[in-house]
Amino acid sequence: MEIIIQQLLNAAQLGAVYSLIALGYTMVYGVLRLINFAHGDIFMVGAFIGFMLATTLNMPLVLMMPLTMLLTALVGVAIERVAYRKLRDAQRVSLVITALGVGIFLENFVRIVVGPQTRQLPAQLPDSVLKFGSGLIITEDKIWIILISLALMIILWLFVQKTLMGTAMRAVADNSEVIPLMGINLNRVIAVTFAIGSALAAAGGVFYGQAYSIDPYMGIDLGWKAFIAAVIGGIGSIEGAVLGSFMLAGVEVFTVAYLSSNLKNGIAFGLLILLLLIWPSGIMGKPLLKKV
Repeated sequence: MEIIIQQLLNAAQLGAVYSLIALGYTMVYGVLRLINFAHGDIFMVGAFIGFMLATTLNMPLVLMMPLTMLLTALVGVAIERVAYRKLRDAQRVSLVITALGVGIFLENFVRIVVGPQTRQLPAQLPDSVLKFGSGLIITEDKIWIILISLALMIILWLFVQKTLMGTAMRAVADNSEVIPLMGINLNRVIAVTFAIGSALAAAGGVFYGQAYSIDPYMGIDLGWKAFIAAVIGGIGSIEGAVLGSFMLAGVEVFTVAYLSSNLKNGIAFGLLILLLLIWPSGIMGKPLLKKV
């Protein structure tokens, strides 16, 4: 039982990071019907911004994380303004190719600026070891990562459900063509969506850098897995993105613990295929209705 609890905590930590990335995918898809394949690399950029602030300016986490989220949000808004805005009415394939190109640009830009080496953010969370019983060992930083991530998710849910901008975002997701007729600035809503998604990805990057390691190409693998989590939960659904992320993380952690690390990705993608055969729109997703 202690081993199972240990693995559940490991899955919760990884699932928290996946959730913070997956929320960006699901929010952008909700308002634009666009899969932002550069989002995984925005997560990577956020991790390196946090790394630079922590190492060059010696910022404590309480200052470094909000500033990292703000700067990464500006990166996300700039990408939307420069790369995506003029292509909204273009064919979907044009947006997909542009998103992939933006991701490749970010990877190589970071590689040129900081180098290809693997790095780790300086430990800034309490890291004392908590022991329970004879075999359960929990590090305090893991608890903090889970709790802060959950707090950010709750804040996002309250923002979307309880504020005027959140209402506008839900209205755009429901019918973007009518929104300008209601006096709502569509460009502003989309920019805020990109900013929030990028800021959450930056928080995930900081936590991932604290718990694991970072490199300029980390966004490829983690971005795809977060996208899978969003699809499993039902892309376009905030609750679904969180559910899918924790499910995927649980599958990966328990596969590594009880089977083999070589099977981790195969089982994760197999889970995606199986669940989509049962729920084509994802567990909490809604089918897209076409008016004829």
